[in-house]
Amino acid sequence: MPFNARKTATWADKEILKFPTGLHAIKSVVLDATDVASWPAPTDGSRFYVPAGTILELSATNTTQYIKYNGGALGSIKGILARPIDMVANATSSDEPAPMFFHDCVFATSQIVDFTLYASALVADLGTHNRFE
Repeated sequence: MPFNARKTATWADKEILKFPTGLHAIKSVVLDATDVASWPAPTDGSRFYVPAGTILELSATNTTQYIKYNGGALGSIKGILARPIDMVANATSSDEPAPMFFHDCVFATSQIVDFTLYASALVADLGTHNRFE
Protein backbone atom coordinates (compact mmCIF):
# COMPACT_ATOMS: atom_id res chain seq x y z
CA MET A 1 0.00 0.00 0.00
CA PRO A 2 1.38 3.45 -0.88
CA PHE A 3 2.37 5.82 1.88
CA ASN A 4 0.61 9.15 2.54
CA ALA A 5 -2.82 7.77 1.59
CA ARG A 6 -5.90 8.19 3.74
CA LYS A 7 -8.48 5.43 4.10
CA THR A 8 -11.82 7.20 4.11
CA ALA A 9 -14.11 5.35 1.68
CA THR A 10 -16.97 3.18 2.88
CA TRP A 11 -19.33 0.89 0.99
CA ALA A 12 -22.01 -1.71 1.42
CA ASP A 13 -21.24 -5.13 0.00
CA LYS A 14 -23.74 -6.56 -2.48
CA GLU A 15 -24.44 -10.01 -3.86
CA ILE A 16 -24.07 -10.09 -7.65
CA LEU A 17 -25.26 -13.68 -8.08
CA LYS A 18 -28.98 -14.41 -8.17
CA PHE A 19 -28.39 -18.00 -7.05
CA PRO A 20 -25.34 -19.61 -5.40
CA THR A 21 -24.23 -21.23 -8.63
CA GLY A 22 -20.95 -20.42 -10.31
CA LEU A 23 -19.00 -20.45 -7.06
CA HIS A 24 -16.83 -23.22 -8.47
CA ALA A 25 -15.68 -20.91 -11.30
CA ILE A 26 -14.06 -17.91 -9.65
CA LYS A 27 -10.93 -16.68 -11.37
CA SER A 28 -8.25 -14.82 -9.44
CA VAL A 29 -7.23 -11.74 -11.45
CA VAL A 30 -5.23 -8.55 -10.92
CA LEU A 31 -6.81 -5.13 -11.45
CA ASP A 32 -4.59 -2.69 -13.36
CA ALA A 33 -4.48 0.41 -11.15
CA THR A 34 -2.58 2.46 -13.74
CA ASP A 35 -5.56 2.62 -16.13
CA VAL A 36 -6.73 6.16 -15.33
CA ALA A 37 -9.86 5.92 -17.51
CA SER A 38 -11.15 2.93 -15.54
CA TRP A 39 -10.22 3.99 -12.03
CA PRO A 40 -10.24 7.80 -11.67
CA ALA A 41 -8.41 8.24 -8.36
CA PRO A 42 -9.14 11.25 -6.15
CA THR A 43 -6.36 13.84 -6.20
CA ASP A 44 -6.38 14.29 -2.41
CA GLY A 45 -4.82 10.87 -1.75
CA SER A 46 -7.97 9.33 -0.28
CA ARG A 47 -8.86 5.75 -1.02
CA PHE A 48 -11.46 4.77 -3.60
CA TYR A 49 -12.95 1.45 -4.55
CA VAL A 50 -14.16 -0.56 -7.51
CA PRO A 51 -17.67 -1.84 -6.74
CA ALA A 52 -18.68 -5.49 -6.92
CA GLY A 53 -20.47 -6.17 -10.18
CA THR A 54 -18.04 -4.16 -12.32
CA ILE A 55 -17.70 -5.62 -15.81
CA LEU A 56 -14.06 -6.50 -16.55
CA GLU A 57 -11.92 -6.78 -19.68
CA LEU A 58 -8.20 -7.27 -20.26
CA SER A 59 -6.01 -4.16 -20.13
CA ALA A 60 -4.46 -3.06 -23.42
CA THR A 61 -1.27 -1.86 -21.71
CA ASN A 62 -0.81 -4.64 -19.13
CA THR A 63 -2.20 -7.64 -20.98
CA THR A 64 -2.33 -9.96 -17.97
CA GLN A 65 -4.32 -7.51 -15.83
CA TYR A 66 -7.96 -6.41 -15.91
CA ILE A 67 -9.72 -3.04 -16.17
CA LYS A 68 -13.30 -1.79 -16.17
CA TYR A 69 -15.12 -2.47 -19.45
CA ASN A 70 -16.09 0.78 -21.17
CA GLY A 71 -17.43 -0.58 -24.44
CA GLY A 72 -15.30 -2.31 -26.98
CA ALA A 73 -14.92 -5.14 -29.43
CA LEU A 74 -17.10 -8.21 -29.32
CA GLY A 75 -15.51 -10.83 -27.07
CA SER A 76 -13.57 -8.39 -24.89
CA ILE A 77 -15.67 -8.87 -21.71
CA LYS A 78 -13.98 -11.52 -19.58
CA GLY A 79 -16.04 -11.54 -16.38
CA ILE A 80 -17.65 -9.63 -13.53
CA LEU A 81 -15.94 -8.50 -10.33
CA ALA A 82 -17.12 -10.64 -7.41
CA ARG A 83 -16.51 -8.22 -4.51
CA PRO A 84 -15.57 -4.57 -3.97
CA ILE A 85 -11.84 -3.84 -4.19
CA ASP A 86 -9.87 -0.99 -2.58
CA MET A 87 -7.75 1.03 -4.96
CA VAL A 88 -5.44 3.58 -3.40
CA ALA A 89 -3.82 5.35 -6.33
CA ASN A 90 -3.33 5.18 -10.09
CA ALA A 91 0.08 3.55 -9.68
CA THR A 92 1.58 0.12 -10.31
CA SER A 93 2.08 -0.29 -6.56
CA SER A 94 -1.72 -0.21 -6.17
CA ASP A 95 -2.47 -3.14 -8.51
CA GLU A 96 -4.90 -5.33 -6.58
CA PRO A 97 -5.77 -9.03 -6.71
CA ALA A 98 -9.49 -9.67 -7.13
CA PRO A 99 -12.01 -12.50 -7.65
CA MET A 100 -13.92 -12.55 -10.96
CA PHE A 101 -16.98 -14.62 -11.89
CA PHE A 102 -16.80 -15.77 -15.51
CA HIS A 103 -18.49 -19.14 -16.07
CA ASP A 104 -21.70 -21.00 -15.17
CA CYS A 105 -23.24 -18.15 -13.12
CA VAL A 106 -26.73 -16.71 -12.70
CA PHE A 107 -26.12 -12.98 -12.31
CA ALA A 108 -28.50 -10.54 -10.62
CA THR A 109 -28.74 -7.89 -13.34
CA SER A 110 -29.71 -5.18 -10.83
CA GLN A 111 -26.30 -5.60 -9.15
CA ILE A 112 -24.13 -5.38 -12.27
CA VAL A 113 -22.59 -1.94 -12.81
CA ASP A 114 -23.83 -0.41 -16.10
CA PHE A 115 -25.86 -3.51 -16.99
CA THR A 116 -28.43 -1.59 -19.03
CA LEU A 117 -25.66 0.14 -20.98
CA TYR A 118 -23.76 -3.05 -21.83
CA ALA A 119 -26.50 -5.72 -21.68
CA SER A 120 -26.14 -6.85 -25.30
CA ALA A 121 -22.33 -7.05 -25.05
CA LEU A 122 -22.59 -9.04 -21.79
CA VAL A 123 -25.03 -11.53 -23.26
CA ALA A 124 -22.91 -11.88 -26.41
CA ASP A 125 -19.62 -12.34 -24.54
CA LEU A 126 -20.69 -14.27 -21.42
CA GLY A 127 -24.15 -15.56 -22.33
CA THR A 128 -23.12 -19.02 -23.53
CA HIS A 129 -22.40 -20.36 -20.04
CA ASN A 130 -24.06 -17.70 -17.87
CA ARG A 131 -27.55 -16.34 -17.24
CA PHE A 132 -28.66 -12.81 -16.48
CA GLU A 133 -31.86 -12.42 -14.45
